[in-house]
Amino acid sequence: MIGLIHNQWASAGVATLARAWWLALIRKPERAARLRVPLTWAVFAFCVGASQPAQAQLKLDRLFPPAVAAGSESEISAEGKFPNWPVEVDCDRADVEILPGKDSGKFTIKIPENSPPGVAWVRFYDDQSASQLQPLIVAPLSVTTETEPNDNRDAAQSVSMPAVITGRLAKGGDSDAYRVSLKAGQQLVASVTANQLLASPMDAVLQLTDLRGNVLAQVDDVRGLDPQLVYRSESDQDALVRIFAFPETPNSTIGFSGSSSYVYVCELTTGPFLDHLVVSGASPLAFGYNLPEPCTVDVLPATRIAPAGGSISGGLGWAWDLRPADTEVQLHHGDEFDGTLPAVLTGHITGPKQSHTVSFAGVKGTKYRAEVRSKADGYLLDAKLTVTDQNSGSMLASNDDISRDNVDAGVDFTAKEDGIVDVTVSDMIDGFGPRHFYQLTIRESRPECRLTLADDHFVLPRDKPLEIPVTIERSSGFGDKLQITASGLPPGVVVENVISEPKGDTSKSVKLKLTVGEGAAGHATFQIIGTSLDSDSKPTDRTVTATFPLRPSLSPSEFWLTIPPAPADGKSSN
Repeated sequence: MIGLIHNQWASAGVATLARAWWLALIRKPERAARLRVPLTWAVFAFCVGASQPAQAQLKLDRLFPPAVAAGSESEISAEGKFPNWPVEVDCDRADVEILPGKDSGKFTIKIPENSPPGVAWVRFYDDQSASQLQPLIVAPLSVTTETEPNDNRDAAQSVSMPAVITGRLAKGGDSDAYRVSLKAGQQLVASVTANQLLASPMDAVLQLTDLRGNVLAQVDDVRGLDPQLVYRSESDQDALVRIFAFPETPNSTIGFSGSSSYVYVCELTTGPFLDHLVVSGASPLAFGYNLPEPCTVDVLPATRIAPAGGSISGGLGWAWDLRPADTEVQLHHGDEFDGTLPAVLTGHITGPKQSHTVSFAGVKGTKYRAEVRSKADGYLLDAKLTVTDQNSGSMLASNDDISRDNVDAGVDFTAKEDGIVDVTVSDMIDGFGPRHFYQLTIRESRPECRLTLADDHFVLPRDKPLEIPVTIERSSGFGDKLQITASGLPPGVVVENVISEPKGDTSKSVKLKLTVGEGAAGHATFQIIGTSLDSDSKPTDRTVTATFPLRPSLSPSEFWLTIPPAPADGKSSN
């Protein structure tokens, strides 16, 4: 009876009201009378609510500093809420050891000297909940943490290059300045990682000035919203690298923005810097600045969260290998292309009015798909695709934006006759440069379906089903009936399969239900799978795996499930 009354009153917020009544009674009795809550019920609700507190959920906002050096033992702080300490740690890289300290939020990170640069994805969990994934950057050299005050040129923090610096624009009006020494002819690369990977809600700007404050160079929005500055010094000089930011989402504020979430990593070097990787045949090719010839790429194996990547010995920078896994032909612009489809062809628009054309033998009546990726991966090409029949010169299709939310280009087209088809890539606004990089995919068009989730971690309560919304995106005439289920669930967890019909409300979204039986508790990873059904509603071999958009270019298919232990008294804690 007491538990029933507590649930009813707590759900109406009575426990909170009772606390207010009690404090008002102590401080100002006349205010307590105006709350219109009987004293007996208020005190009763307060006492019951205090005796059965709701279970707090773990929350990890960020790691700071967000970068640590290979071959080091470093102390970092986890910022968030940790109701149960110490927490457990899950990391997708076996070479990164993360040990909780005595104090809440404090950790020791141990990384072997031979660990390659890149990213480790970290999740914390306790018996009640789990956090979202957060990135920890593994740097190839010691990491410098900014020292305040460093806002103006007189207080600029001196650094020796190459350098990896971690910092924070902690409040409105904040900016950070670093003093570097340049020799005549040296090419400085200053690259900031903030919004694109760390999800810092900032639109950063990099500025290079001389010691008198004259601006030598200024950039923003080079790697998504993150800046990257490349400058060749004409003389021996000391210069200042300044970082400031505006909000990720513009508002009416005039001035530099800042907050505890404006965390960044800045790499400074006049030596080799890897910007991105492309693939020619089976070999990764390095593109960047100050790179040696030849330049060997050290490969970082894929993990269950992230694709394979690469770095270069003795240099800064790293990159993911973003090539599609299901495409055999993978070439860079200038390689000989025999027209075999499907194919992935990469290139750089490096000069004004430049365009690249590839050709293949089209078959009359066959529908094809050509699609460019650039902006979606944080590059600069504002792509335009033009498809023409080589014999007649007639245009078969043209596009520069797939949709309002996707400014890359993509077209479906049908060959009118047997013959050569030309696919041309250009920049819509005649932009060009080393980061005007694109990845062009050409294949026969086929109906396609994508399943996505808005979250990657879930808590399954014991007293009611967990409903997981699944968004379904059908394209190119995908009209299959889909059976959606969960795979890899732990013993004791039951999934209620759901059907997505070709038309109607379920064609775009469904809710997958999980329930838990007695005894099951703990953590597990699972996947969500959609299987096409035939005309008799029997499963086929056509499947699609749901993903979560963790970061641009990074959509893992692994989801985390937490099942809290049963309350000691056998009653639900929810």
